[in-house]
Amino acid sequence: MKTPDEKHFDDLKCAETGALKLFIGSAPGVGKTYTMLRAAHDLRARGLDVVIGLIDHHGRPDTEMQVGSLEIIPPLTLHVKGRTFEEVNLQAICARNPDIVVIDELAHTNAPGSQFPKRYMDVEYLLDHGISVLSAVNVQHIEGIHEEAEAVTGISVKELIPAAFLRKAREVEVIDVTPETLRQRLLDGSIYPHDKVNHALQNFFQKSNLSGLRELALRVVAEDVEERLQNAYGRNKIPGPVGAKETIMVCVNYLVRAQPLISRGYRMAKRLKADLYVLCVSDVAEDLISEKERERIRRLNHLAMEYDAEWILEPRNDRKVGEVIMSVAERMNVTQIVFGQTSKNRRWRLGVDASPVRHLMRSMRYVDLRIMGWDSEVSTPHDHAHSSELGSSSHPLRDAWAWAKDGRRGKLTIYIGAAPGVGKTYKMLQDARDWKKKGVDVVAGLIETHGREETIAQFTGLEVLPKREVAIGIPLYDELDVEGILRRKPQVVLIDELAHTNAPGSMHEKRYQDILLLLERGIDVVTAVNVQHLESLHDKVEHITGVRVRERVPDWFMKVASEVKLIDVTPETLQQRLLDGKIYSQDKIERALSHFFQIANLSALREIALLEVADDVDQRMEKVREDEAAKPRERILVCVNHRPHSEKLIRRGWRIADRLNAELWVLVVLVDEKLSEQEEHDLLRIRKLSEQFDAQFITRPVANHSVGCTIVDVSKELQAKQLVTGQPILARGPLQFLRKTPIDYVLENGDFVDLHIVGIARDA
Repeated sequence: MKTPDEKHFDDLKCAETGALKLFIGSAPGVGKTYTMLRAAHDLRARGLDVVIGLIDHHGRPDTEMQVGSLEIIPPLTLHVKGRTFEEVNLQAICARNPDIVVIDELAHTNAPGSQFPKRYMDVEYLLDHGISVLSAVNVQHIEGIHEEAEAVTGISVKELIPAAFLRKAREVEVIDVTPETLRQRLLDGSIYPHDKVNHALQNFFQKSNLSGLRELALRVVAEDVEERLQNAYGRNKIPGPVGAKETIMVCVNYLVRAQPLISRGYRMAKRLKADLYVLCVSDVAEDLISEKERERIRRLNHLAMEYDAEWILEPRNDRKVGEVIMSVAERMNVTQIVFGQTSKNRRWRLGVDASPVRHLMRSMRYVDLRIMGWDSEVSTPHDHAHSSELGSSSHPLRDAWAWAKDGRRGKLTIYIGAAPGVGKTYKMLQDARDWKKKGVDVVAGLIETHGREETIAQFTGLEVLPKREVAIGIPLYDELDVEGILRRKPQVVLIDELAHTNAPGSMHEKRYQDILLLLERGIDVVTAVNVQHLESLHDKVEHITGVRVRERVPDWFMKVASEVKLIDVTPETLQQRLLDGKIYSQDKIERALSHFFQIANLSALREIALLEVADDVDQRMEKVREDEAAKPRERILVCVNHRPHSEKLIRRGWRIADRLNAELWVLVVLVDEKLSEQEEHDLLRIRKLSEQFDAQFITRPVANHSVGCTIVDVSKELQAKQLVTGQPILARGPLQFLRKTPIDYVLENGDFVDLHIVGIARDA
């Protein structure tokens, strides 16, 4: 019986319509054609009939070599006004009738006399004739996206493909290359002739242009992944929103308070690269609304349009307002609901059960609630000297970017992927061989090949340093020989498995700590990690895959890197590699396919990886702008106890603070004068996690027998802009009004701060 993926490749042979795989890049020279040709060889090795319809290797030797023994269909030659043009020979390809044809430069405009005016139309013709196609395009040539690209570069884009064409592709893959690598390729003469290099560096190939286009490419592919994920088999097995993308919904009612609420939501959405909705709940159906009410709604709608938000008008239909809000949030895959604090007068008139906030706090799942304090907009910037009174700055990497820029230290490069088998180690070794050819002293410090033949073959010509053997009982463990590397002192060392925990007795507990030492000693390090090993994503990954990842690396370590490179592979390709035995041994394949390697899991992790790297690109550009502006950072206070759920709150708080470039503080209110041994242990664990996220950790004894009062007092002391808490467990029954939670106290006395309530089930 054939697996679904083997059937997929059989379908390519017998389907009436061909399948399209599209490779997207951010600029010339990223390696689209090279990668496409490599994919063509892989498909031919699986027994498929693959030919080249038309490629342009631009005189690049590495790309030209990749053609190898692939059959080339002679192009159609056209003579126009004394010039000769080569175009795709559609008739010859159809007569040859291969399974798959490789066609480059998708946005190209064909010469007069061609069957179609645009090359993407040639591709559509071949697909309609049952021939599958591998093709490539740069992101700035996609209609609609081209306007954003023009805003980034100031350069007009003339050749375009329709945005809808992307939906024709069965697979879309991004070729991610950092600006530093691209500019080096340009200087090496690997993209343009040497006489064009300086002009390119000063124009299109400026670092800011390449960064902006790279972020665009990553986000375009992430959106495509999200759309496919929602329709994927197995998506319904993952409850709530998945992926890293945020969707914000602002709830409005009163016109006078709508503008600051929508403005706050807009700023959040802009910083988080999130979709923004504005919701208004009407008492009656739209056709029954009075003229006075219609005018109010029209003005609210106009406000939403001013902030580029999508407007939603939803009738109550005899439901509670909170129930309506929750229903719309679930329908739109909202991750954050923004709500204004209820005025003190209305709290009493509404009653407890009718309060929308109360309903949301009781029923929200997989969504956060952000309650805006009406006085929070006017709070004054805090005094930075005040932080030294409340917590120390003992963390060695309080500003990881500044630490990394110290010229005495080595440079760190991180290859990141969505899952095992994407090719991080392969690419790391491949790049190392290229560096060695250019005279760089590069060695392999510790590489895990997992028995993969293609990876092992990449060791050719590289110096491999001995590992350090550690005996624990009977088994021997191979660990990184840090002292051996320091003695050898290469220019660059390759170190795999960044999140690895070292064997007892090692110099450091974690491998990333070994790498920090090598960087301190001036040695460049190249390493690799999968996105699920990032500490802040621990809960989300467990929620999606059901797998609790034990080996993790702190998120701040990613900022130490000079370059973060994404190795992107589609779920379909990854499953095929698994089936081919290129990831795990045969006895593990069936279980992997039915668990971690399900399409929905791989798609969700891939979207997270794409957006994590896109956010990293955006933050690096934002960091440059903020350094120039030197604005004060706001403070975010996470309120936790010493129980396990607190870890999720700290991770969530860090992600919020990281996106806002804010200071993170963690508060534990001590209710009991003396803690038990277990409570002391739990408190230490929370402190260590806080320090790992570079957060200021503080404890306070309960004030006036009220946890809520203590939280408000500390928030005022810190001049915090946002409080992050967990979803409260609300009392039910006739006496629920008398049973108030600490959050109730904050809502009644914390108008100066925004309250961000994290749903209990979020990422759980």
